[in-house]
Amino acid sequence: MIYKCDGIVIDNEPLIKDFIYLMKIKETKIAEYAKPGQFLEIKTGTLPLLRKPISIFAVDKVEGTISILYQVKGQGTKNLSQFKIGQSIDLMGPLGNGFAVEKFNKKCLLIGGGIGVAPLYDLGLRLKEVGNEVEFILGFSSKETSYAIEYFKELGPVKIATIDGSVGVKGTVGAILEDYDLTDISKAYGCGPEPMLKYLKTIEDEVDLELSLEAYMGCGLGACLSCVCKMNDGDYKRVCKEGPVFKAKEVSFDE
Repeated sequence: MIYKCDGIVIDNEPLIKDFIYLMKIKETKIAEYAKPGQFLEIKTGTLPLLRKPISIFAVDKVEGTISILYQVKGQGTKNLSQFKIGQSIDLMGPLGNGFAVEKFNKKCLLIGGGIGVAPLYDLGLRLKEVGNEVEFILGFSSKETSYAIEYFKELGPVKIATIDGSVGVKGTVGAILEDYDLTDISKAYGCGPEPMLKYLKTIEDEVDLELSLEAYMGCGLGACLSCVCKMNDGDYKRVCKEGPVFKAKEVSFDE
């Protein structure tokens, strides 16, 4: 079920000023139907004309609220950062195909890089609700540009990698995965920049793995075909409609 509706901003907190924000929105219909890994299309102002696709960070079905974690990068997200408490916000969603959530025999591993960590919090919440143990591997550029780690620690163990080594292991999430025992993992999930997702495909034969892809989106409904990505069978699928979540073995990152 997809809704176009006006929510009310409850909070718009800067986790890192002028860079990373956490916005909480009251909108009961979207909150009722949203699933982990889905996203919203948000009208951020008069300009830009197109809506902005933003992953859902958390959902509270009892409160009737949804939260988004977003990075200020361009006019649309700059506009978002200036929304005030009590202000109306034009939403469309929930959109896309989300992550698979069920009870697994062993632990679940959630791997995120940069703003790609955003959909993994709600995923972790839902996996725990159905009885799973969850662990996280999160990658950032530096300590100064890392964020929301305390939220993930509420759900399970968290390992951090930073490019400059200022917190956690030095390097990308791959530096942690190199020595990680995947035999204790039933299911893995990844979301982040394409180089990280390409690396994660190297473990697709060791663990059942789902990837959430990023792509430029126009309409968010599958009509404009601006977000198509190549599959291993040579076909193309729409990130906004058939995705953003795919089985890792389906996806091809070949040019």
